[in-house]
Parts: sequence; C-alpha cells; structure tokens
Amino acid sequence: MQQTEFEKGLLAMAAWRLARSSDVNELLAILCTLRNWVTNRGLMHTGLYHFKTYTEVIENFLAIYPVRGLPMINEPALIDPREGLLAVVDGVYDNTRADITSSHANPSGARYFGVASEVGTGSWFDEEVLKQPHIHKLIGKFGSQQFYE
Repeated sequence: MQQTEFEKGLLAMAAWRLARSSDVNELLAILCTLRNWVTNRGLMHTGLYHFKTYTEVIENFLAIYPVRGLPMINEPALIDPREGLLAVVDGVYDNTRADITSSHANPSGARYFGVASEVGTGSWFDEEVLKQPHIHKLIGKFGSQQFYE
C-alpha cells in the first residue's frame, strides 16, 4: 500500500465518522472541508493555518469533533458506484473533484462544520465557530450539518 492509498482510506473513514447522517452531500462536503485544511487549490489564504498532510488534519478533527462508529461494509452511502464515499474520495484527494462548499462569494470553501443547534452548549464548535459569526460565516447546509468559513 502506498502513502496516498493510506491517506485516502483515512480520509474516507474520517468523513464517515464526522458525518451525522448518511447523506452523500454531507459526506462529500466533509471531505472537501478536510481538504481545505491541507491544500489551498491556488487560492490565497492569508493568515489561515494549513496542515502538511491529510493524516494531520484528520487526527486533529477526530480529536475535537463528535464522531460516530464505522459503517457496515454494504452501506449504500459508502459503496454507491457514482456518489458513494469510496467513489468520490480519489477525486477529492487528488483535487480533481470540485469543492461543493466553495463558490464565487467564498472561493476558499468551508473550514468548519457542525449543527447550529449547538449554540449555547459551550462545546468547542459553539465557542470557536457559532459565537464568532463575523469570522466564520455560514456557507450552506449539506445533509444534517451547516458548513462555515
């Protein structure tokens, strides 16, 4: 197994564990968000922190975000040949798949995600993202989670 295959496996596993639903758009948006911490896709990210590898960003996200268990091997959102997590992870990893969290107004894409109902809970997401809307603007909702700058 090569390093890239290992990281793609970790990336798929992390997206599944960080998702709160089996919605393929939520899974893809999480993949794109993790990628946004590793590569800038040629865009300027003045003052924004980046990780050198996917392994580093995955380790950090899994440490601070709530996670769920791993999927069954026959989970449709994992194995669908067109939209499943295993079908899209290569394109996200090698940067050939478009970032669904980016737009003309927000070319850098999302860097955080979570559920807005966590406001007032004192969680990391509440304190660092939800209570700072002037810094972390809402980009959109994919599946059950909202994605932020």
